[in-house]
Amino acid sequence: MKKIILSIVALAAISFTSCSSDDQTADSQAQTQEQELSNKTGKAALDLCTVTATSVTVNRWQAPSSVDANWTPVAATIGGVNVQWEGIYGASIRPVNNTARWYVGTVSLSQTCADWDDWNSSIAVKNALANLGTAPSDPYNVLGYDGTISGTNYGLGYYSYNITTHIMTPAKAIVIWKTTSGTNSQSITSPASATEAYLVKVTSVTPSGTSSTINYNWTQVL
Repeated sequence: MKKIILSIVALAAISFTSCSSDDQTADSQAQTQEQELSNKTGKAALDLCTVTATSVTVNRWQAPSSVDANWTPVAATIGGVNVQWEGIYGASIRPVNNTARWYVGTVSLSQTCADWDDWNSSIAVKNALANLGTAPSDPYNVLGYDGTISGTNYGLGYYSYNITTHIMTPAKAIVIWKTTSGTNSQSITSPASATEAYLVKVTSVTPSGTSSTINYNWTQVL
């Protein structure tokens, strides 16, 4: 009888130890999952609102400087989108060579990453008919000079230019977004339906006779 009682006690101890071990394993797995989720959330937040400052230099291959096609486009990347800086003084930006469709528009320079949901509906879309100009030769999906200068209409843009002083002044921020609703590079799309988006602020354009440097920063907002 004594042996039977001892066996029961031993089995109970083994069962308790097993349950305790299972509980500890479950707690450990839960803590690991929580940590992984926290790391992913922290990384996403870091990716979304981290400001990256950079610059490009665009060269003029022939004179005069005022001709859009005389500046050799320069490729760049902004987060997950390929773009090129092109046009007069290389100060125009266009999404190119992407497998997905990307679109451009302008918004107030005061907008920030944290307020994307508040201001995405106020973005002026370049491809809207009212915002198109006649220049450059492909006026869709590109942002550069804003309005008409020397008789040439560039439509919606982000900077102004003083012909006398040769000072280029960024007056708007650039927004580049991806959406599944666009069918080609000329589509008019709503930034509110974007699946990924970037806020780009050109801080200065330094033109010269043969080259130009564009300084800018970008932030992923979606």
